Amino acid sequence: MDLDKRNPTELNMPLRFRLVNGHPVVAQCNERIVEIPFVHRALPSPFRGRVLDVGCRESQLCFEVSCLGFETWAIDIRPQPIRFPGVHYVQADICRDPFTSAVFDVIIACSTIEHIGLLTYGNEELNPEGDSLAIMAIYRLLKTEGRLILTVPFGRPGATDWYRVYDYESLHKLLSPNIFKIQKEGFWLKDNLCWISGSWQEAEQVDSLSQGACAVACVVVRPT
Repeated sequence: MDLDKRNPTELNMPLRFRLVNGHPVVAQCNERIVEIPFVHRALPSPFRGRVLDVGCRESQLCFEVSCLGFETWAIDIRPQPIRFPGVHYVQADICRDPFTSAVFDVIIACSTIEHIGLLTYGNEELNPEGDSLAIMAIYRLLKTEGRLILTVPFGRPGATDWYRVYDYESLHKLLSPNIFKIQKEGFWLKDNLCWISGSWQEAEQVDSLSQGACAVACVVVRPT
């Protein structure tokens, strides 16, 4: 499927179904099944503050966060066809500093950073350092006591035409210890229709390049 020619209102949901003998069955369970719950567990409680969802086009997270009472902003380089009460949409490149510095309590980047700077999802300017530039931009946008909730494909490191895969070393290099401190991290591996929690050593051995993300890393970091 051409990722840039999908239904413009199609959301990337954890489960996809197909008909077998006239009955719907689960055909696919992607990494959103662990990423979305991780994001919700990492949000501040009681619910308050200003949240930015980076790469919002196919995500329902900005809608869910708004429903929880956060002041919600969402950014994507493509137009967002879905309107939702309480969500402020911005069509812009996060790397070009479209906001005033240090204005967000929480920034969510759910399976987004790995695409930034590559020629996909509407991006027309190749920049191999796009993920690092995006992390620096996020750092500038977070309040001193803010947090970044980040999820990325994990496994043997490398890149396709449209996403990167990180191992433990490259993920920690991306989240430079000079600017971010990791507070929480988790790793999950795909097992048919299931996603199983595992160690980073186990997840690092997974091939997440040839058949899509088959392992994922989820982290919560704060500015140092």
